[in-house]
Amino acid sequence: MKEKMYIGKSLEEIEELAVKELGVAKEDMYFDVISENVGQREEIQVQVMVDANPVKKGKDFLENFLKEAQIEGLIERRMRDNVVEYNINTADANAVLIGHNSQTLAALQQLTSLIVNQYFDHETENGLIVKVDVGDYRKNRDDKLEKMAVRIARDVAKTKIPVKLRYMNAYERKVIHTKLANWKDVTTHSEGVEPRRYLVIEPKNKQE
Repeated sequence: MKEKMYIGKSLEEIEELAVKELGVAKEDMYFDVISENVGQREEIQVQVMVDANPVKKGKDFLENFLKEAQIEGLIERRMRDNVVEYNINTADANAVLIGHNSQTLAALQQLTSLIVNQYFDHETENGLIVKVDVGDYRKNRDDKLEKMAVRIARDVAKTKIPVKLRYMNAYERKVIHTKLANWKDVTTHSEGVEPRRYLVIEPKNKQE
């Protein structure tokens, strides 16, 4: 979590500076006055530490988003290693939250990730991988993509003929990249320019 030592003329001055530099709200920080009258000067030394639960902040953000959008729903939170997953379930607004080509869902995930990871010092910490799903849409979609990737990869390994997949967004391409990353006889790479960027699955030894 972020922390930093500050020296200033007053606690108010340090609070204002810490909020600006650490990019975290004042209520999410703890200010510990180490000493006053630093050296011969009338200054104070303060240890500033982030005092927040990033995973809870992510859920709070999503709950507030649903409230502002006047959508009734429940958010399930799961944590595994350095991955936090939020699954949103609503009675009749799942399609709205997913959006065309899952663009709304992708934006929600990106914003939630920014909220969660603002509390980490990325010079010393890796932060968390954040995943947001709606009604298990992404989980089911990922399963289908992975099964398709395995099926095509087996064909490519057998025929030694590269296969170009349809246009995919960055998240979908990453799912396939990750699924085939440890395969010994095929490799993957992306070609094209967004939004017409696509994935190629090809044999590792195609030059033979």
